[in-house]
Amino acid sequence: MIERIALASLSLLSMLGLWLAPWAAIARQTGARSAVILLPGRLIDFTGRTDPLTIPGLGLTLILCLLALGVVLLASFLKEKQRALLWLMAGLVLIVTTFASMATVQQRVRLAKLEIIQGLINEELADPGDRTDVAALTDVLERAPGRSIEITILEARQAGFTIRRLAYDNPGSGMASFLTFVTGLLASFFGLRFFPRLSPSLDRILRLIAVPAVSIFLSLVVAAVVILLLQPTGTGGDFVISSPYVRLVGRIEILWRAYLTLFSDSLGTLSGFAESLKFATPLILTGLAVAFGFQAGLFNIGAPGQMILGAVFAMLAGLYMPGPRLIVIPVAIFAAALGGGLWGAIPGWLKARFGANEVINTILLNYVAASILLFILSSSLAFAAPALRILQFLGILAVLLIILSLISPLRARAAKAPRLSFAVIGVVALIGIIVVGLPRAGDATVVLNMPFKAPGSEPKSYPLQETSHLSQLPALLGVAGEGEAVVNLNLALVWALLGVILGLWLLPRLFPILRNRWRNLAVSAGLGLLVYGIAALFGQANVEILLSPTKLNTSFIIALLAAVFVYYFLWRTKWGYELRAVGVSPKAAEYGGANIARNTILTMTISGALAGLTACHYVLGGALEEYSLRQAIPTNDGFDGIAVALLGGNTPLGVVLAAFLFGVLKNGGTILNVTFTGLTRDVVSMILALVVLFIAARGFLPEGITNPLKRMVAPEPKKGEEA
Repeated sequence: MIERIALASLSLLSMLGLWLAPWAAIARQTGARSAVILLPGRLIDFTGRTDPLTIPGLGLTLILCLLALGVVLLASFLKEKQRALLWLMAGLVLIVTTFASMATVQQRVRLAKLEIIQGLINEELADPGDRTDVAALTDVLERAPGRSIEITILEARQAGFTIRRLAYDNPGSGMASFLTFVTGLLASFFGLRFFPRLSPSLDRILRLIAVPAVSIFLSLVVAAVVILLLQPTGTGGDFVISSPYVRLVGRIEILWRAYLTLFSDSLGTLSGFAESLKFATPLILTGLAVAFGFQAGLFNIGAPGQMILGAVFAMLAGLYMPGPRLIVIPVAIFAAALGGGLWGAIPGWLKARFGANEVINTILLNYVAASILLFILSSSLAFAAPALRILQFLGILAVLLIILSLISPLRARAAKAPRLSFAVIGVVALIGIIVVGLPRAGDATVVLNMPFKAPGSEPKSYPLQETSHLSQLPALLGVAGEGEAVVNLNLALVWALLGVILGLWLLPRLFPILRNRWRNLAVSAGLGLLVYGIAALFGQANVEILLSPTKLNTSFIIALLAAVFVYYFLWRTKWGYELRAVGVSPKAAEYGGANIARNTILTMTISGALAGLTACHYVLGGALEEYSLRQAIPTNDGFDGIAVALLGGNTPLGVVLAAFLFGVLKNGGTILNVTFTGLTRDVVSMILALVVLFIAARGFLPEGITNPLKRMVAPEPKKGEEA
């Protein structure tokens, strides 16, 4: 019933969108000005200076979309088998029609831009400037038809001719085409129920994505109100909004473009994709840290402090660890995990030993860690002599306590009365602090200089030695240097890999004969080869893509390996099973033989180590513009990790996907400032906060969807009926 209501509502909304919303935009300029096309071919030019383009097939597109949407709507009232078949067929029609129409729009806009570029280059060649390399620019002109517009502009600039502004900039889809495409995807997805063997898998997928998907949708709906209130409709030239219909189209375009800005650069360009992965890398690690604690029933809110201690330990290893790169890098990575793990073990031990609340302890330790970072990177560490004596006394006391704890009789007596033991230690420490802190004759201010502190007032360390630097991922593609570069990618291999993955999942469910693992693997590999061959025929085996400078480094690979480790540890080892059992029911797990105290300490230690690994990104990977420890390390990623863990359902794969979504939004937020005059990056923060809010409310979905156990409970028999 819910599927039918959802698809019927979406098909009606898509029909309305075909009438009111833009199908595509042939130009989008800064200041939120656009030139949009509505089916079957009407142009509304909010820029005031964009020439119309003739785009074939828009009338046929409108007819096919209306027919397919009508089929989706009417099929919602049919029986299951007929409904699924019609949904599948109509969904495929919507997907193919929308994709083909948008490809036509993009191709027509590309030809128009190419004509403009060729005209500009010919004008320059007719009267070349002093810095123009005529031979190189001529070569650019000859190769322009077969290359992308961005690469042509880059090569023209390298030849000494700069093309500053082009018409038809940033073309793309409109809200109407997006709605029809999404309707097609959902109709095809639900239409797979035509194959009964796929229904259980579809149900599992729906259970996994229902709450996150609905939460994201509701957050975007609420954010839409704010966007429409803050951002006026952009117009340029002599254009005047002449009717309520045009005004409504403009408001819809503003809303759609705001969301498109958040996602298009990250998902539509290689540079934006790399930047999104850069933002996502620390979020994967902090999300895994929080999710690991959640699986054991613990709330680790101390990821910011664990990030700091991991960064400090990584900095020390990167500065002072001798040896070749093959040794220094693993040691520095281990040091980052060690620092975070030790800082996480403290609240874990306090929880296990005294029942202290880990939420309060981790929050307080965040402030301690921030103070430590400020202390070691301060420009001038001036101490009064009594303060140094107090520090020395506390150090000596700590060493004595460690020695005494090694004596078995004393350790046993302290274990019998732990609170009394701590009270005695506290009194001794307080008396000692008072005594050694009294002023003495000859006391003078002592100035200390940390050996790793860089000269000057800026709070940062010396640069790390090169043997500790993690490589930048673009270097693995053969891209070196700071400027833009052209990268040749084999996208056919990517499509082939996706084909293999789809085959491994889908084929055994459709054909029982392929449930044999090796047989399925062989057929899926053959499917991958077929997909590769088809993609290669369409020129996907060697695609030239423009890559801008990025700080994405191999810490991203470390984050993915950490996700694999968390999955293997929690779901493939007896220790992980025990941790999850403790998280579900501590008393039942303890009755079954689980050591609650040990598991608490182990959980917080591993959780802290995962958060500490963010130092691989910020310190060893040079994500903060240089390879050093800086006070400006963005510890807010630790708090964002909580939202990532919640959105990802506390599973490693979910955390990776949620972190990527957050990375996409964070990267899109940086572009939002430039494109829109009334919007800032705070819109992204609002969306992320709303996502967490709606996830906490389970997306306002009925419990029958969010709770599998609820669906399994049989209905109670009515009075007078037999059970």
